[in-house]
Amino acid sequence: MGILGKTTLIGVMLIVAWIGGAVSQLPPGVTSCPRTDNLAEYSQCVLKQLQVLTPYLANGVPSLKLPALDPLFLPSLTVDRNLESLKVKANLTQIRVYGATNYVIHELKANPNDLTVSLRVQLPHLHVNGDYDVQGRLLLVPLTGLGNFKGNFTDTEVQVNAQAKEIVDNNGVQRIEVDNLVTKIRVGNGNIKLKAPAAHTLAADAAATFFNANPRLVLDIASPIIEDTAATVSRALVARALSVLTKQDLVP
Repeated sequence: MGILGKTTLIGVMLIVAWIGGAVSQLPPGVTSCPRTDNLAEYSQCVLKQLQVLTPYLANGVPSLKLPALDPLFLPSLTVDRNLESLKVKANLTQIRVYGATNYVIHELKANPNDLTVSLRVQLPHLHVNGDYDVQGRLLLVPLTGLGNFKGNFTDTEVQVNAQAKEIVDNNGVQRIEVDNLVTKIRVGNGNIKLKAPAAHTLAADAAATFFNANPRLVLDIASPIIEDTAATVSRALVARALSVLTKQDLVP
């Protein structure tokens, strides 16, 4: 369950890739990436701006509506899915994710001409905690109860491909919004701890024991939920940030 908290990071990473050209809304030291047909040069410029911006992300960038990243706080997250091997209705609250600013960018490609961005990022280690209220089933293991969860997850690989489009808002201002967003996520490994009231202790212990004995199996089964949640949360974050930027800010 704690894995889902990290999906918000995808939205933040995508926003940062898009704002390579925005100057007035960003902290000092970030410079503009002028439009060019040399895509390798442009992508390198965006990557450089991301590296400059990274130290600011722990506390957030209010001018872009970017939340603090370390810890990243999610007040609530609802999951309702019915898969063959995993049926779950869960409400996760007071989620905090630690280690989000310690990411490694393996690949970044940005094209200001067709408004596409491709990111491949690794998150070496994340610690997640929060509260859960869940009903469901994982294979033959019941997922029932409420309590507190803690999770440690390592070597998370994230691939994001996004396509944007130009729009004109109600005031006649040219802006950019994300038209298509595809995420692929693979969590390398993980372990969880569940603390529950006495009435739910047996179910919590069984679920945690099963996960910790079979992290690869559980993570693979949960992958569609993780990726769908990532896309939903990412779209919301990107829309918030892009609402304060014009097309000229993004691709001058």
